[in-house]
Amino acid sequence: MLGAGLKASIFRTPFRLTNSNRSADFVELLPYQRALRDFLKTADPAVWDWFARERRSAKHADNVRFELLKSTYRLERETQPGLYDAAEEVAAAFQITAPLTIYQAQSPEGHNASLAYVSGEVHLVLHGPICERLTPLETRGLVGHELGHYCLWSGWNGELLATADMLLAYLNDPHVHPAHLASHRLFQLYNEIYCDRCALLATGDVNTVVAMLVKVTSGVGDVSAEAYLRQAEEIFARADASTEGLTHPEAFIRARAVHLWAEQGVACNETIARMIEGRPGIDALDLLEQTRVARCTRQIFDLLLRHPWFRTELVLAHAQLFFPDYEPTRKPIDEGQLAREIRVEPDSLRDYYCFILLDLLSADRDQDEPAVAAVLLVAERIGVKSRFIELSRQELKLRKTQLERVDRLKEQIVSDADRAAVEAP
Repeated sequence: MLGAGLKASIFRTPFRLTNSNRSADFVELLPYQRALRDFLKTADPAVWDWFARERRSAKHADNVRFELLKSTYRLERETQPGLYDAAEEVAAAFQITAPLTIYQAQSPEGHNASLAYVSGEVHLVLHGPICERLTPLETRGLVGHELGHYCLWSGWNGELLATADMLLAYLNDPHVHPAHLASHRLFQLYNEIYCDRCALLATGDVNTVVAMLVKVTSGVGDVSAEAYLRQAEEIFARADASTEGLTHPEAFIRARAVHLWAEQGVACNETIARMIEGRPGIDALDLLEQTRVARCTRQIFDLLLRHPWFRTELVLAHAQLFFPDYEPTRKPIDEGQLAREIRVEPDSLRDYYCFILLDLLSADRDQDEPAVAAVLLVAERIGVKSRFIELSRQELKLRKTQLERVDRLKEQIVSDADRAAVEAP
């Protein structure tokens, strides 16, 4: 059953269903879903406003209905009363009042279900003889998962649907940026984690949801959820695994995620983020990670350019290639937090920060020993000094003895340069 205190922790965020559905308290969005939605709203407000305003058209709804007529067999309540009763019971629990229709796909793809989204209508599609494979309670979990997708698109004033449509529009651009691809992937993965939580609410039992997930993804007919959860824990005992899935996380990640949520509520979100996001390298950053790395880069500029003697026209011009509005700031910088973030970065990003330092050092060829000392001091404080020294000898051909002497005296050299700048007429 649900872990102790779970209901108190999950029924918090107001969940607004549109299209004549009642409002309800429902499952909280995961932090990534909220953050990506908020980023898109502020990063490109004009485009966001268009997608938020331009709901999927009546023509789109007609196309979905027509495609369902062509590709499925529509199940009637008279022939499947038990299935309809179970699905409508879950819908009522989720406070969904939209009319519900169930279909059987004519071209089965494994054992699964999907949602064909139309605003104000629930169209649930079964793939393969899934109801023969699942117990009645597992079927409730499957229905709960798919209705979770409906809740995502219909709730929060349609903002999650606008997020999905906006990301899809970016992907359709032939010049799409890798960060948009990464964001779209993570958004889909988190949506599945969210909907697995809806499956748990529909059943009230972790083992039922885990068994349903394993049956759907593996085709196995007889599943021990307890054994599979132990198997998942074995994986994480050996390595800090993260998903490689494109649209759905692997079953062992989903099983562990729903189990953690049942036990811990939203306190598990940080652990789940590590399973879903991992630590992407510089070539795989999504929009949110790209923004974070840009913030760290700007803080590195600030740490060096707060020295007036380092802030030459050439160095400032170089910084403005990254941030056109860049101006040195006197605001304090949390060097400890910056170091903690960089310390856990993958090697490709740590190298990136080293090259940022190298670029600042070489942007003005007239810079002398104090500049080397200042860069070494920052490299040490953010935790990349040894790698920076290695790269600086390769890229700038700095002598080992020169670097060692400046490194040993760097704090005094920087202090003397600062004092000289203050005393200069």
